[in-house]
Amino acid sequence: MRALKVSLTLAALTLAACSAVPADRPGGDLPARARYMPYVGAPLESFNWMMSFDGWEALSDSELILFLNPDTAYYLKVWAPCGTTGLRWAHVVGLTSSPGGTVTARLDSLRTQGTNCPISEIRKLDYRRFLADARAARHAAPGPATAQPQPQPR
Repeated sequence: MRALKVSLTLAALTLAACSAVPADRPGGDLPARARYMPYVGAPLESFNWMMSFDGWEALSDSELILFLNPDTAYYLKVWAPCGTTGLRWAHVVGLTSSPGGTVTARLDSLRTQGTNCPISEIRKLDYRRFLADARAARHAAPGPATAQPQPQPR
């Protein structure tokens, strides 16, 4: 009976952690991998989370950025291929985690398309710096307001 309660609790937590919302993030003119990889830090063993996340964006069939909140994001790499068609075509993703909300590389999995995909690598994304650079690039881009006035014909 106790094992059934634990299994049901873990299943409920996993389902609650699923997100069907791919992220809408700045810098859409570059491929996702090229936008995010310069901001990815050194490999981590694990990270803690509160059993929900704001969104995600697939970088390849085996890599994604997971947005936990407006300031925190992680790069996750899973054993390929993940699911039947890869992460780029996934509609919903979820995470398994240890008690206490710790997601650990080589122990926990990303879940999509009915498949658990073991996480092989975790890296923190410097998401604040990414957003600041995207904002600066947006303001530096010439727009109609900065165009030089054209001479009027007489």
